[in-house]
Amino acid sequence: MEGCPICGSEVEIIKDQPYNYDECGLDVVLCGITQYACTDCGETFASIPDMQNLNRVIGSHVCQKRKAILKPAEIKFLRKDLHLQANQLAKTLGVGPSTVSRWENGKQEMDETYDRLLRSIYMMYASEEAHLPVHPGVVDMFQDLPRKRDRKKIEQPNQIILNPPEWLGSGRTNCSNTVQQPAARTNTTVP
Repeated sequence: MEGCPICGSEVEIIKDQPYNYDECGLDVVLCGITQYACTDCGETFASIPDMQNLNRVIGSHVCQKRKAILKPAEIKFLRKDLHLQANQLAKTLGVGPSTVSRWENGKQEMDETYDRLLRSIYMMYASEEAHLPVHPGVVDMFQDLPRKRDRKKIEQPNQIILNPPEWLGSGRTNCSNTVQQPAARTNTTVP
């Protein structure tokens, strides 16, 4: 990187520092991402390779590993990664646009049936996008979900921690919620 895209000043390279991928709307931490900090204006930014595949890994993680009914931010993430507007998702699921709005703003919890349907649609889309046959674990994934889920009774971590090989690799991954200790921070100034 030649300099800060905002002011043109020198930037400091930050390696091995976990990056909070807030842009996706979920609590996702990326490890091994090169980050930059401007020495003058203080602007910070990161270099995230293959964001499309990264989002597929996050969406697949949400669909496969989250056992509680989808949360508002998760519904919104899946909808956006499906490249659907709220009214398009509503039509796809057979509900009104105001229902999708209430799900996404937390005013109404998504019903069990629609939760399963949205997960199915997303997993089929993710498989198709990767030019893979429908993931054989889709049916198993639904069988692993409790028949009735109460958000207050199912404890699960909010944070998803990912390393680059999980979205830069062959496409399929076993996402984990394992908290990893960040490596030491290395600062280097780029001329």
